[in-house]
Amino acid sequence: MPSLPRELPVLLTPRGRLRPFDGRDAADLFAIYGDPLVMRFVGEPPFPSLATVSQMLASVERLLAGGESLEWGLELRGSGRLVGTCGLHSFAAGASLCQAEVGCMLARSHWGQGLMGEALSALIAYARQLGIVTLLADIEPDNLPSQRLFRRLDFVWQQGTLYRLER
Repeated sequence: MPSLPRELPVLLTPRGRLRPFDGRDAADLFAIYGDPLVMRFVGEPPFPSLATVSQMLASVERLLAGGESLEWGLELRGSGRLVGTCGLHSFAAGASLCQAEVGCMLARSHWGQGLMGEALSALIAYARQLGIVTLLADIEPDNLPSQRLFRRLDFVWQQGTLYRLER
């Protein structure tokens, strides 16, 4: 298994950047995680209050420190505002395989603009640098936009999950 960083690097995309969360992100994160339409395929209810964001950020920090998850905020360049999240988690290693699950969320106001495709491309390249050879995307059957996005990124269906194999 590759050695995972304990501090996240900034990953640049054509129109944005993936960066670590900071204390100013709470309202932006609540706009994403509190939106029922954004959360409908996540398997969790929308966040009920801004206080829930603080709990989430503490969890993200704890999981990063423990080498269990890498979670970035997606910011439009020059805006300082988060419009999404993107991360790697559920790491697994075998004799010749290292894999991780990819997760992402995007504010509804930015759907359909190609921003998440750019962010995921940067994340996939970073995962390759870490030595991760298999990426998984667990997408709900009804989440057709996400399925299309991951297929454009060369993920393929296997046993009900989207996989991307790195060579």
